[in-house]
Amino acid sequence: MGLSQAYEPCSEEQSIRILNAVLDMGYDHLDTAALYGFGKNEELLNKAIGHRRSEYFLASKCGLYRDASGKREINGKPDVLKQTCDDSLRRLGTDSIDLYYLHRIDLNVPVEESLGALIDLRAQGKIRYIGLSEPSPETVNKALRICPITAVQSELSLWTRQPNVVVSDLCRQNDITFVSYSPLGRGFMGGVMRDMSTLGEKDIRHTMPRFQGNNFTTNLEKLDQLAHLASEHDLSAAQLALAWVIAQGDHVLAIPGTRFEGRARENLDVTSAVVSESVISKAASILNPGTIIGDRYSETILREVDSEQFRFA
Repeated sequence: MGLSQAYEPCSEEQSIRILNAVLDMGYDHLDTAALYGFGKNEELLNKAIGHRRSEYFLASKCGLYRDASGKREINGKPDVLKQTCDDSLRRLGTDSIDLYYLHRIDLNVPVEESLGALIDLRAQGKIRYIGLSEPSPETVNKALRICPITAVQSELSLWTRQPNVVVSDLCRQNDITFVSYSPLGRGFMGGVMRDMSTLGEKDIRHTMPRFQGNNFTTNLEKLDQLAHLASEHDLSAAQLALAWVIAQGDHVLAIPGTRFEGRARENLDVTSAVVSESVISKAASILNPGTIIGDRYSETILREVDSEQFRFA
C-alpha cells in the first residue's frame, strides 16, 4: 500500500527496485488492494514483478474504495465485488488471485451476500482462497457457517490489540491464518519519524489521533523506552515490535511494508532472531493500548469498521 498511497510519494523506479529486492531476499507474500492508489498499486505489481508471478503468493481485496473526490466508500454488494475482481485481475495481469479479502465488512449488506460473490469467484477460478479484513468475532463465526475462511487480516501490534487479539484467538481455534497489517504501527516503531510536521500534508497519519499533538509526543516517550530495551538485546525497536507480533502464535503472519531495502532486510532478520519470552513480555508492558494515547483511527472511521462495533453498541 505504502508505495502507492497513504504516505510520502514513492517514485516508480524506487518501487520497482524494492519489489524485486524483497523477492530476491525471500519474501513471498505480497498484499495489495483495489483501494490502493485507485488501483495503481495493482498495476505497479504487474509492471514490477508480473514476470515473476510464480515466486509469490498474491493477496488483494475488494469492498473498500475511493470515489473520484477521494471519499471512502464501503460497498459489499455482490455485483460490485465481482466487477472489482475482474478489474483487479486485469490490472494485476494474472488470471487468478491467491487470496481475496473483503477489505471491510459492509454493515448495510448481509455478509452472506458478500461472501456469496466471493464463493462464485472461487468457483470460476478467479480467486483461490477467501479472507476477511477487520471482521468482528461475530462476523468470523457467521462467515465460517457459509464457507471456509483461509485468512483474517486486521491491525495487530504492540499498541493495537483489542479487539483483534480476540479475533486472533478465534482464528487459532479454527485453523485460520491471522495476517497482521501495520505491525510496526504505520512506521511509528521504526523510530525514524519524530516530527509530524516533516510529513506531507496528505500523509494518512495526520488523521490518526495517536499521531496528533501531545498524543504523539507522549507516545514517543514510550517508543524511546522500547528502543532502549531492544538495544540491550542487539535489536532495533522495530525488530522487537515484530518479534512481539510473531510471538502471538504460529498462525500469525506479519506483513510490514517498506520502501527501503535495508529496512526489509532488518524486518526479515527477525524471523531468525531468538527473543526470550521475558523480553517479549517487557516490550508488551512498555508499549501497549494502556500506555499510549489516542485511537488508531478517527471516530468517523472507527464507526465504519466491523471489528470496532463493540465500542458503539
